[in-house]
Amino acid sequence: MNPQYKPLFEEITLPNGVVLSDRLGVAPMTTYSGNPDGTVSDAELEYYQRRAGLGSLFVSACTAVSENGIAFPNQFVAFKDDVMPRLKQLATEMKSQGSKAILQMQHGGRQGQPDLIQARETVAPSAIAESADKPTPRALTGEEITAIIRDFGETTRRAIEAGFDGVEIHGANTYLIQQFVSATFNQREDEWGGSLENRLKFGVAVLDEVKQVAAKHADDSFIIGYRLSPEENNADSVGYTIEETKQLVELLIEGGIHYIHVSLMDFKKAPRGMEDGDSIVEIMSKQIDGRVAFVVVGGVTQPEHAVAALEEGADIVVMGRQALVDPEWTEKVKQGKEAEINETIPPELVGKLDIPETMWNAITSYGMVKVDAKV
Repeated sequence: MNPQYKPLFEEITLPNGVVLSDRLGVAPMTTYSGNPDGTVSDAELEYYQRRAGLGSLFVSACTAVSENGIAFPNQFVAFKDDVMPRLKQLATEMKSQGSKAILQMQHGGRQGQPDLIQARETVAPSAIAESADKPTPRALTGEEITAIIRDFGETTRRAIEAGFDGVEIHGANTYLIQQFVSATFNQREDEWGGSLENRLKFGVAVLDEVKQVAAKHADDSFIIGYRLSPEENNADSVGYTIEETKQLVELLIEGGIHYIHVSLMDFKKAPRGMEDGDSIVEIMSKQIDGRVAFVVVGGVTQPEHAVAALEEGADIVVMGRQALVDPEWTEKVKQGKEAEINETIPPELVGKLDIPETMWNAITSYGMVKVDAKV
């Protein structure tokens, strides 16, 4: 192995004492490939097994914690007990090569899809549509908010029973938890809205519920992470900034989180309006200051990129699109064969990467991955 890549294979200890064997992992990627009943499909099990050797932290696609929070066609769910056999199989495949299997938990909020929800409506902090061409959600009642918080706890219980090593609370990418943080989409006048303190309360309450359930049903080795979007970009307003995210980070650390996962398209990105200053990763790393693990994603295709992300301040670097393109990425780095890493999919590997058909159709139509047309 090239000596410059050795930092990628150093151990790291999480705040709960769990030791990860390297600084690499797999980022959550929506598969669009669950069974019609919300269970994990055979194709998904093959997809996860194929990528189980990429790093020590393996985060699943997001699973819906509530029936009224389903956000994608064929999303696998965890709000009912009859999905448990397949969830157990998923955990087994994700752990098959030594990774820690993390189940990501999500509620779509206004990003849900009415056609997939029994009530044919979406719910959100406030009755504000994302755009004119999207349905207007119904504002949640206080009782419903409390019920969704409990749903995150119940999904945590199922994750523990299924054999997962941890859960990740999805507070990013404009889903329900981030909707509560946003002053644009959260215009409530009760305890869940108004001030920044109130707008952050929902995510913190979810963390508290998850921690309580984990304390009751798991031992101290159970990992709890939180994914966040560091700033908000709305068409009609600036949205929250990195400064407000710093306050969320403090609350998460105080609440006992084990890692914070920042959702980025490029780990080198600077905050909006601060392009000449430090990157978001540098700013957040300084804020976290080693108190919990800092997980970073975005634009990593080569091992030198992953090393650069560590130098920016990441503790763990996870890959999304690159994990789709080259499931053998980490083994190639270990063997000194990084020149063989694929950043695009060679024609001869199309259909041979254990990517479910529905997922393949989605990622190629959206341009998320490229197939190399060269011969």
